[in-house]
Amino acid sequence: MKNIKIFIVGAGSIGKRHIRNAISIGINPDNIISLDKRDDRLEEVKKLGVKKTFKDFDLAIKEDFDAAIICSPTSMHIEQSLKLAKLKKHLLIEKPLDSKLDGAEELLKASQLNKLTIMIAYIFRFSPAIKFIKKKLEENVIGKILYFRGEFSEYLPDWHPYEDYRTFYMASKEQGGGSILDQCHIMDLAHHLIGEFSSVIAINTKVSNLEIKADDISELIVRHKNGVISSIHTDIFGRAHRKSIEIKGEQGNILWDFYKNEVEIYNSENKKSKKFTEFDKDFNNCYIEELTAFITSFTDEKKSVIPLEDGIDTMKLILAAEKSEDSRKEELV
Repeated sequence: MKNIKIFIVGAGSIGKRHIRNAISIGINPDNIISLDKRDDRLEEVKKLGVKKTFKDFDLAIKEDFDAAIICSPTSMHIEQSLKLAKLKKHLLIEKPLDSKLDGAEELLKASQLNKLTIMIAYIFRFSPAIKFIKKKLEENVIGKILYFRGEFSEYLPDWHPYEDYRTFYMASKEQGGGSILDQCHIMDLAHHLIGEFSSVIAINTKVSNLEIKADDISELIVRHKNGVISSIHTDIFGRAHRKSIEIKGEQGNILWDFYKNEVEIYNSENKKSKKFTEFDKDFNNCYIEELTAFITSFTDEKKSVIPLEDGIDTMKLILAAEKSEDSRKEELV
């Protein structure tokens, strides 16, 4: 690991987390390059031991490195990734893939042509509880799956209490902010646990008094290609934070509560529920596992855990949901 050279684009909270984790798994700080337009963030990065810092993207990419982690505002992801893919750099792209899909197919072709790993950072796939649920579904413990319900609800001003939420990228749709884009983890979990999307009818709008220029709520009813129906809710005004899913099958239910760190399985045969709580409580370990999986995918030539195609599929759902808000009709994904 120590010889791997990584370029981290963006030095906000997630960018600095990746730097700390890279160092923790043995990557030499001298082999880390950091980019951000803000001097205060670059000063914080230097305190972590990183010596190579840049404010200009095109200047930074002239440096020698093996892979890049894209932590810039959402609307810049594909543009920056395309430049890096053409330089034959492996990519870990923070979710979502972008705020649009312009250039996504070109990025996919570049990755295939240059045999690159491009992984989308849907961190909840590395959650021990989610991996446990995935295994139970594969074991058919609740029979044929009929329905998925997911909710991600948080209060935006609580996210970064050390800065004004109105200046945060999440407050601007133009920068890729808003509820449906930033809380897309729950859409990815529906894709990961249930299967590919077919169509959606949705509400995606702003209803709160938050001072933002973006949506603050989305309500999606999704048809999957396998016939399962999903109900997906996101909002950024909920004072009681919630991250949860429920999956209903012909022989039982599975429920997950992130904040309780708990999975509950109801069995229809004995009409009893069993709770499972022995999951790692340190969520940063998921980020370490994600980073390790990304690096080993290109050093050991392993398949990407969360391929670019999955990121494209989730973006197609989001864009179809936004279209449905305007058309007031069910839209194909």
